[in-house]
Amino acid sequence: MIPNDSVGEPREVILRRIKWLMIIRLILATFSLGTAALIQITQDATYLNPYLISLYVIIGMVYISNLSYAFIIDKIKSLITFAYLQIFIDVLLITGLVNVTGGVRSVFSLFYYLSIIAASTILYRRGGLIIASVSSILYGLIVDLEYYGILQPPYGTPESEVYDITSLLFRVLMNITAFYLIAILSSLLSEQAQKSRVALKAKEIDYRKLEILHRNIIESIGSGLLTVDQDSKITSFNRSAEEITGYEFSEVYDVSIDEVFPEMGVVEENPQEFSKYESQNPRFELSFKRQDGRSVHLGFSKSILKDSGEGNSQGEVYAFQDVTRLKEMEEHVKLVDRLAAIGRLATGMAHEVRNPLASMSGSIQVLRDGLNLDSDNRRLMEIVLRETTRLDQLLSDFILFAQPDDRKKEVVELNSVIDDAIKLFSCNPYHENITIIKDLQGTIMTEGDPQQIKQVFWNLFINAAQAMDLKGELKVSTKIIQSESIDAKISSRLESIASELWSQIIITDTGCGISEKYLDKIFDPFFTTREKGIGLGLAIVYSIIESYKGTIIVESELSVGSRFIIYFPLVSNQ
Repeated sequence: MIPNDSVGEPREVILRRIKWLMIIRLILATFSLGTAALIQITQDATYLNPYLISLYVIIGMVYISNLSYAFIIDKIKSLITFAYLQIFIDVLLITGLVNVTGGVRSVFSLFYYLSIIAASTILYRRGGLIIASVSSILYGLIVDLEYYGILQPPYGTPESEVYDITSLLFRVLMNITAFYLIAILSSLLSEQAQKSRVALKAKEIDYRKLEILHRNIIESIGSGLLTVDQDSKITSFNRSAEEITGYEFSEVYDVSIDEVFPEMGVVEENPQEFSKYESQNPRFELSFKRQDGRSVHLGFSKSILKDSGEGNSQGEVYAFQDVTRLKEMEEHVKLVDRLAAIGRLATGMAHEVRNPLASMSGSIQVLRDGLNLDSDNRRLMEIVLRETTRLDQLLSDFILFAQPDDRKKEVVELNSVIDDAIKLFSCNPYHENITIIKDLQGTIMTEGDPQQIKQVFWNLFINAAQAMDLKGELKVSTKIIQSESIDAKISSRLESIASELWSQIIITDTGCGISEKYLDKIFDPFFTTREKGIGLGLAIVYSIIESYKGTIIVESELSVGSRFIIYFPLVSNQ
């Protein structure tokens, strides 16, 4: 409900209206001054002199009062009272102006209407009715005084213009009625305008709240969200989208989506090839290079952006997530599945082949020792025995790869095992041109078979030596780290319940490096890039580490070298 006065309105609103009242008053005073000057110039100065002097005095009082208001308005505490005071003074000055310009015949009685309208606008219905009442009283008073000859206009009243009592009363009643009608109508309009302003303000507040809520929801979503118009130009880009891509919204606004995501055009041309799931909204994955140069995998879903009216298409909405870790986990699971399948095959094959192989080896040895063989036949016997020994070692590798945790586990000091593996490696004459730098920190206790763990590092050292062509620098470092300090991409592959402390072992070589296209295959069984390699060394390393709830990561750069990072859970040495 709108009040009948302006109490409760913001001070700034009332102050603005009072200032407008002062400006309008100044304009009217200036207009009156110009009219008086024009009359003085065009009419007989002797006849008009007393009239104009009075008019100038009243106009001067208006200027003085307006100037006074301007000086004190900012110091006034109650603007409502100040507004009433100004309009009361205006009514008094208008009454004086009406008297000196002809009384009941003055055209300046119209100024009463302006004061009443001003009161209704600033002070609403109550103020308008009060000023209408004051105007009626003062107007009726000067008419009565004029009728009874007590207060006559300065320039006199022509006999032909003297009103009888009936005409005079009718004129006064018409003016008073007009005063009240103007007060009521103008106050109704003011109150209606105020209601509209309040309603509009409420709507603005609701809209602002809705806009803030919408913005907060969009900005708080963990997924990247962008919209494009019908020309495929980006129109919105939330905070998560900025974090995932590395681009600011200002950098991609009004830019074609194909320029930001270059593979998007290929997806549009071959949607079936990139489609990941069958659903109503197309879902697909693509590779993306962030602004900082890092490559990631992004999973997208696309929907039509429709307007709120007839549901016409306004563009498209893309929601996307960084699925790089998910892709790595998928590849990890695939690798584990392949290893498990091959492990089962290897176990069965090893047991089936090993027995006849042992019989063959024994028989060859008996023949070699019991027969009188020439040098050529003896050399052929030695080749057969050497190859059977090689097959037996291959079968042992199969069993170690397939069932790395068959042996008894115990708590071992990891740095001691690594140091033994380094000594064994450095004593090999084939590796004498490799410089070994070790930085083994602290006492690192972990659970496992020391022979298997030694096998892990021996295989990695041999792999590094072959990558360096038996000449280069091999660095081995260890330290203990907290689980929370492990990179999120790596920690997702670890069993979080295994340990709060982990050992980090880094083995770095200065070899030829590994091509990026082979990085996700080097732990596959029988995968090798060497002509004489079997491809079981790194597969065994991976299988043993995984069986001890650890993990291994490889980083490599062509012509620079490779770095293998191993994590083992720590156990108490008590």
